[in-house]
Amino acid sequence: MNPEKFRQDFLRQLDAVQPLQQLFDLLPDVTFFMKDRQGRFVMRNRHGCEYCRVGSERELIGKTDYDFHPKARADLYVKGDQKVMRTGVPVINAIEPAPEEDGSDRLIICSKVPVRNRQGRIIGIAGIHREVEGFRATPKSYGRLSEAVQHLHTHYAKPLTTRQLASMVGVSSSQFARRFHKLFNATLRQYLLRIRIRAAGRLLTQSDKSITEIAVEIGFYDHAHFSRTFSRLMGIAPLAYRKQHQSD
Repeated sequence: MNPEKFRQDFLRQLDAVQPLQQLFDLLPDVTFFMKDRQGRFVMRNRHGCEYCRVGSERELIGKTDYDFHPKARADLYVKGDQKVMRTGVPVINAIEPAPEEDGSDRLIICSKVPVRNRQGRIIGIAGIHREVEGFRATPKSYGRLSEAVQHLHTHYAKPLTTRQLASMVGVSSSQFARRFHKLFNATLRQYLLRIRIRAAGRLLTQSDKSITEIAVEIGFYDHAHFSRTFSRLMGIAPLAYRKQHQSD
């Protein structure tokens, strides 16, 4: 038996993806979505609807990220989607800010794949994401690596090193680096910067602290470095981010 032919023959008999939709709706901590080339939602499971604060999938169909998220946040998602559709290269386990209201410092692990028609032409994108919340987000197979993830989210403002976290987990620095990158598709430094920048977003929108005060509080010792990093990861400068949120 040719496994691929067997699968394709079966799938061609389906007249709808309703059974798969029903299964996606049962996933309590995973969001599933599908969009067309213009970024309009075609499918989204129940958990995804909760993120967008709508009561049903029907309220999402035909709309885009800009209908549910601030422009700076939507720009980030759209830019990533367009790259996958343009290149045809999937994104696996990328770290992104959670798709919720501004001021949140949560992150998600997101995977996206191009959607093709029967002729092989890319007609959209599909993806899933799950929240990064320490122990919940880390597979049991990674054992004590969960402790390191939790430590990162709790002590992100401190000068953490791979050696320090590897010692906590009980592995060598090189082993820790490999396992961490396999799980999050990012280095420890990249992941730590994401946590710090999301914390900065929360402080920018929920406090009157200056940019310098916020930079120091989240672990940066250079105002300019913080501003450059924030702009690169969030797609908008810190002060503009604060003003946009206040305007919203």
